[in-house]
Amino acid sequence: MKISTTPRPRMHFTSDHEWIDFNGTVGFVGISAFKLKGIKKIDSIKWHRQRGTVNKGVLVAELLSEDYNIPIHAPVSCVILGPNPKLAGYLDLILESPQDNGWVFFITPLKFSNKQEPLLSPEEYQKLTRAIKIS
Repeated sequence: MKISTTPRPRMHFTSDHEWIDFNGTVGFVGISAFKLKGIKKIDSIKWHRQRGTVNKGVLVAELLSEDYNIPIHAPVSCVILGPNPKLAGYLDLILESPQDNGWVFFITPLKFSNKQEPLLSPEEYQKLTRAIKIS
């Protein structure tokens, strides 16, 4: 399986490996390619919240595979608008395009300023993952 690691244009990361791409008043949320490394298949998504208002850090969903459960938390305080419709019947899109088409859900942030709740730039996230690989 060829994996696309093309990043979305306005991507920011959390230290827990979630990413968010802001596009106007909407944000698309997924899991980084780094966190998904080694996973061969996603069996299902367990939803804890599919819609509604949540605070930053609230567990929204879990990706379930044979050996792993990968939690996905809200990267910012937001209103969850719903899941990625492209995942219906094809969860492996998350593995094939983890940082682009394989986003898991979309949101509207509760704050619309440049002073969003602290997120990592792609460069800062890359430094974080390098430090993890070294440890």
